[in-house]
Amino acid sequence: MQLRDELSFEVLEVRGQPRPDHWARVWPTSVAMSRWLLDQPLGSLGAVATELGCGMGLVSLTLAHLGLRTEGTDRQPLALAFARRNALVNELEGFSASVLDWRSVGGSPTALIVASDVVYDAGAPELLFALVQTAGLLAPGGRLLLGGPRARTELLEVLVGLLCASGYAHEVQARPVEWEGRSELIDLHLLTRPV
Repeated sequence: MQLRDELSFEVLEVRGQPRPDHWARVWPTSVAMSRWLLDQPLGSLGAVATELGCGMGLVSLTLAHLGLRTEGTDRQPLALAFARRNALVNELEGFSASVLDWRSVGGSPTALIVASDVVYDAGAPELLFALVQTAGLLAPGGRLLLGGPRARTELLEVLVGLLCASGYAHEVQARPVEWEGRSELIDLHLLTRPV
């Protein structure tokens, strides 16, 4: 049974602003990542997950829908307020939200981390590497699912390269997404931390 055929969420976004913050809308990468998660065999994702840069919370909502206890993190408290509201409106249990600045280490190691379209600043690859690997936010043997549009892959590839150089196993899959009148190709990278 493909759950994505039956799944829809009501998601509050910030619209009507000339340049809304990155967190204030749903992006094609979060759609592709959510669909990928829904296509995985039930129970294969584990019981707990953390999302980095959750924004509106679509990927976190998907994980909570699948029964995972999910912590959505973002550096913007207002984004977390929207994510909490979206979880409440969709009657999802098992979702929590907390502020996480990638420069200050925090959080418990988890076996599944997801990050959708968060590598767009020049310093992001090194910050994420330090958070996931050096600070140990990803547990040994844990999986990291990263996604980003094929149209801008340079910084995401830097992060993937750093992780692969540290012994992570790596798989990549391209997923097309029709979004706001255009087709976009999204790369999803699944990296497994060595034990």
